[in-house]
Amino acid sequence: MRKMQKFAIGTMVIVLAGLSAATTAAAPPPQNQSSDLGPGCAPDRAAVAHHVGGVKVDAPRGSEAPVPCLSANPGVRVGEESIVVTNLGTVILRPTRNVDAIAASKAGLVRTVDNGATWEDPNAPFNDTNMWYDSTTGRLFWGSRMRTDISDDDGKTWFSGGRTLNFDHIQVFGGPPPESLKHMMQGYPNVVYVCVGHSPLKCQKSLDGGMTFGPELDIPFPRTPDVMAIQGSARDCSAFGLQGMVDKDGTVYVPYGPCNRPYVAISHDEGSNWQLVAVANTDEIGYGYPSLGIDEAGNLYASWVGASDRLPYVAISRDHGLHWGTPLMVGAPGVNEAAVPFLVAGARGQVAVAYYGSKNAPRPFPATCFAVPSPRVFPTTPPPAPASVTPTCAGYEDERWDTIVTESWNALDSQPLFWSATLNNPAQSTWYGCSPSEIGVIRWDDNTPFNSGPGHFRGCYPRLVMDYFGATMAQDGTVWVGFAQECPFGRPAPGNNPNCPAETGGLFGLVGRLVPRGEHAIARQSMVENSKTPRSQ
Repeated sequence: MRKMQKFAIGTMVIVLAGLSAATTAAAPPPQNQSSDLGPGCAPDRAAVAHHVGGVKVDAPRGSEAPVPCLSANPGVRVGEESIVVTNLGTVILRPTRNVDAIAASKAGLVRTVDNGATWEDPNAPFNDTNMWYDSTTGRLFWGSRMRTDISDDDGKTWFSGGRTLNFDHIQVFGGPPPESLKHMMQGYPNVVYVCVGHSPLKCQKSLDGGMTFGPELDIPFPRTPDVMAIQGSARDCSAFGLQGMVDKDGTVYVPYGPCNRPYVAISHDEGSNWQLVAVANTDEIGYGYPSLGIDEAGNLYASWVGASDRLPYVAISRDHGLHWGTPLMVGAPGVNEAAVPFLVAGARGQVAVAYYGSKNAPRPFPATCFAVPSPRVFPTTPPPAPASVTPTCAGYEDERWDTIVTESWNALDSQPLFWSATLNNPAQSTWYGCSPSEIGVIRWDDNTPFNSGPGHFRGCYPRLVMDYFGATMAQDGTVWVGFAQECPFGRPAPGNNPNCPAETGGLFGLVGRLVPRGEHAIARQSMVENSKTPRSQ
């Protein structure tokens, strides 16, 4: 087994995302001019200002709207993605498969050190699920079923870490231990957590930098009246979640969606005990994946897509997750359906949500369009996808989706200002037809049809679906998003879509970013330069 590397956790030189890993000089001035934005940027379609509810407003006097950028296509097939930006500005996307080797079982990753102008394919481990980057040590973790792979050189080379649980939907994250448990650490400064689905959620922790993991730590299922009333006699609703967060004091927050209700589980003792808090009294749509972020002041943010209107929402907690404010509908102006949101946070009040958004979804929404006989047989094998672009759900034939980032720097204000931009060229959609979500509201019960509840999409073909994609906040406040370009059979986009490299259909990797300008870029750069301890989320 490889020996544990010693880490110097003192003063660390922070290089803004987008600089070459070889660049160690002082950071450049803020990116205020379009010529400084980097490759793939589109200042001609800068972000639009709006309030809650998608109400478009004039940009404040003197403000500079952030600019969307779409990196050069890495030319890889992808699945449910994860993306990180290291302290040296290296951007890493996984899982990827070479377009010319689709049948290959090995899944790797791609890296860029020049803001996505070029991509390289280094040595990478087998399999896929989730990545986490520890900015205090520079260590990168890649978690998959029953294994952890680790890199200490910005993803160039990897070595094997500890064995993890053999369950689906692994999510990796970490942060400092609580003060009372610091004496338990074994040569690494942060606790590394791995959580897997689905009911109950199971987590493990590592105290030695991912080299070994401890026993299962179950997150209990809430036995509250609202959940008990809807989960059926089997009491087995799904309860998946996305990446957890660790606060500066070692408190762990794990988002999850029991019976499609947004919840957060809170632990002050590294997962030995959990407190369950409902974020909102509402149903989510999809597999129930609420997304969670924490800003540098300790405020928590949660996002999801509502089942009643299929629009993206954000709720805020100012007391460490114990209470949550009224959910805010943060969708961009004109968006009438959204899917698979991923939330990230940065400076105090800075929050961004990346999501697939459509402006021409059929309203009212078509009825459920795929039925599993009752009693259901699980897993259900869907019929083969036909070599056609015609979906079986009437009404979705012409729906188009973009990949959107909605961001606010004053989300804690009574009337926050949001900025929304489309990462892709709107003339070249990133999804076609039915929602990118797997299905609608789930009541996963042995006596209830698997597709019960509104918004079930499983009969919509070509059936290219996902549960989540990846987003992260770089040290300079840039939001990076790794997402999938759906290329259905025949590429129905007018004039064909250049982001679809083949006619055979599939999911192809794209990477975009939303670059701050003006006062936000200046403030963020000053904060990074004056910071002595990088964020550990």
